[in-house]
Amino acid sequence: MATAPPTARPGHVYVIPCSGKKLNRAAPARELYTGSYFLTCWRAAAVLAGDDGLVLVLSARHGLVTLDQVLEPYDTRFGDREAVTDLTLAAQARKLGIQHARDVTVLAGADYVQAARTVWPYAEAPLAGLGIGKQLQRLNDMRGKAEMDELTAKCGPAAGEKPESVPAQPIESVAERGPLYVVPDDYSQRVRTFAVTVAGPERHDGEKPYTYVVSEHSTEKAWAKVLAWFMVEQETVDAHVVPGESFEGEPEAGCGYFWTDLRSEFTRQEALDDLADQATEAADAFRNATASMVRDGDVIADQRTAYDTKLGDAAYAAWPLVLELAANDGRD
Repeated sequence: MATAPPTARPGHVYVIPCSGKKLNRAAPARELYTGSYFLTCWRAAAVLAGDDGLVLVLSARHGLVTLDQVLEPYDTRFGDREAVTDLTLAAQARKLGIQHARDVTVLAGADYVQAARTVWPYAEAPLAGLGIGKQLQRLNDMRGKAEMDELTAKCGPAAGEKPESVPAQPIESVAERGPLYVVPDDYSQRVRTFAVTVAGPERHDGEKPYTYVVSEHSTEKAWAKVLAWFMVEQETVDAHVVPGESFEGEPEAGCGYFWTDLRSEFTRQEALDDLADQATEAADAFRNATASMVRDGDVIADQRTAYDTKLGDAAYAAWPLVLELAANDGRD
């Protein structure tokens, strides 16, 4: 008797990454992973999947796991000896009935996309090739569009209608009418949360501006911080803050704002800047300590043992910097 060909599980499959940041105890996957990047991916996938889709976590140690699956905390990355194998991923997909899934989207970075495509070679990867900031923006855009589509389907076009977009106009013409910004003098020693909305080149196509959340001491510093980040990330100077849609505090839930939280990103960048300063100081200290042992770029023969000892001490002292750098490399 011929065996019937396997059928694909109905519904879209969304694969999200695990997180380096975890609870220190066993917990369901949805609770175990605490990294901000994981949470952003999960929230976007949950909205996109709706009632018919399936959201799975791709764990570097355990492979494809459901959000309810209880896991012990672990410390494994793709490429480690303990990392999940391609054969295990394929077996797990068969067990879940999704090895022949037609619609698979991986909301994660390159390592996860590569692993997932050993099972589904044509899986979509909308975050591939993007920096962490653009990945967060893309995730929030996808989530916002899905929520808007759902609202339109339930309540009709009027309920799901997009808010009015910012009219396209050159910055020069805006500035000609007077100062581009009138920023309040509200500097405080206390760091507060600000929502800052930036209109970039997308406004020329009638698209909504982007809203970001940062922590700063004043409105002026918050606006400058977000605008500078946007120009670097989007590689454009054609951008300006939208004052009427920028304010102190976070946007409230259900207010129509789809925003990107940059607070963790700036914390990471500050940590990297501090590491760079420490590394520079360590390198200068090593050069000063070994200056008399080197001549014309080569170690003096009878100073080799002493030089190697200094080098070993410097490498040992630098190891904590390497560990901290790994913890702030942009991946949760």
